[in-house]
Amino acid sequence: MRPYGSGDTPPQGAPSLGRSLALDEGDLVLDEGTHDLALVAGADALSQALELGVATQKGSDRLNTVFGFDRLAIGVYAEDLPTRKQFLTMELVRCLSSDLRVTDVREVFFDDEPRYLELLSGLGDETRRRDVAAAHAARVYAVYAVVDTVADTAVTLRARGTP
Repeated sequence: MRPYGSGDTPPQGAPSLGRSLALDEGDLVLDEGTHDLALVAGADALSQALELGVATQKGSDRLNTVFGFDRLAIGVYAEDLPTRKQFLTMELVRCLSSDLRVTDVREVFFDDEPRYLELLSGLGDETRRRDVAAAHAARVYAVYAVVDTVADTAVTLRARGTP
């Protein structure tokens, strides 16, 4: 999921969003300067943790069976596109809000909704329509979630997948 809001440094006195080992598509990253494992902190650490949660099938972690995103249920419960979008929205809210650093999932919206254009104001209407139509022709949809954090910052997450 990308992009996300800046805010690596929480406001004075606000709780930390944490630190973690940096991952690149599931692989650990080496810091070129120190030749040690790279770290992520703040909004980057939270974003990476939320990405991992959404990428993990719910129930696949034997120690934490409620961790993850239940994408297998989409085919069981969602028959048409609007129903799939509703299911994805509910499942994203459940998955993202399970992280204790997230205080609220403020909104969830898809790339074919008006809110998408507001987020990417640098794109013209025609360019946006063309990009979305090409992605949808390939059966790829993007969904965005804006979450509030314990550090009083907002983080915007992006996921792409097929409905």
